Amino acid sequence: MESNFENILKSEDIAGAVTALIEEVKKDREKKIQELILQIDRLNREVEQEKEELRKRLNETFLLLEELSKELEGRKKEIFIKTLEEHKLRSLEFLGILKETAEAAIIAALEKNEDIEETIEEITKHLTFENLGTRVDAEHIKDISEAILEVAAEIASASVNYSDEIIKGSVKGVKEGIEKSIEKFKESLEFTPKEARELLVENYTKIVKDLENTESIYIESIENVAARSDAGIKEKLLTASEEMKGAVYRLTHVSQEAIEAIKNRFSELAKEASATTSIFKAKAEEAKKLGVRVLSIAKSAIDGAIKGAKEAMEKIEEDKKE
Repeated sequence: MESNFENILKSEDIAGAVTALIEEVKKDREKKIQELILQIDRLNREVEQEKEELRKRLNETFLLLEELSKELEGRKKEIFIKTLEEHKLRSLEFLGILKETAEAAIIAALEKNEDIEETIEEITKHLTFENLGTRVDAEHIKDISEAILEVAAEIASASVNYSDEIIKGSVKGVKEGIEKSIEKFKESLEFTPKEARELLVENYTKIVKDLENTESIYIESIENVAARSDAGIKEKLLTASEEMKGAVYRLTHVSQEAIEAIKNRFSELAKEASATTSIFKAKAEEAKKLGVRVLSIAKSAIDGAIKGAKEAMEKIEEDKKE
């Protein structure tokens, strides 16, 4: 590398020499990066293909099971259909029909025209709970909440007589669905298999942080949908958001209970995770020090190369004079 720097200083085409050196340094790494990007693109395509294949298989399975149910009678048929519907509800997000299902259910409630706010509250609660399950991370809560609230906002915007009931019912229902999912998550901790325990430990800090912020995640979801809605619905959603800020006690309570359950259930593992985090921090600090040292060494090497080149040029000039 030093000889390359010396060659730059000896070159008549300084700009070309500098460019050539930089391109040489970049060449191998850029090639490797391009290869990795291509691999990522390929893997992403494969993941989407697998998802699409699974969607098709699920749809086919549901259709076959629906046909099969026709051969049953009485209580057995009732249990069969109920179980099938529960699984379909849990697959709505994955199948890409969560919004369509929410829309159909809310419109059906409006057509029935009985206890509209309470009915929509139950619908959105059920949809939120079934599609969250025990996945109560911030991203999932936000995605499910906003998908359901967005549908409610669109229907409320088109409804002349029941927009208030739709907004209030859906905002309450989503909150209750989140609460129910967090309770289910807490209960599931008692029967966590080894693989899931390891996952909990690895993501311990994030899980606790997300649970500490469920109220703000929920309120933010309402506000995000409000920002994308027309003026009248936006105002109603923001009003509902303000009202719900004073009615999130139970959401806060169940979230805190889940945090305590995690700490009690995984206290020793959490300590190990904390110790590992400390080690990582220490390593990061050491790496930072080493980085500064490497920079210093590299700078010294470059300075040395430049100094050597200057001395060589001075010697050439002296030789010429002689």
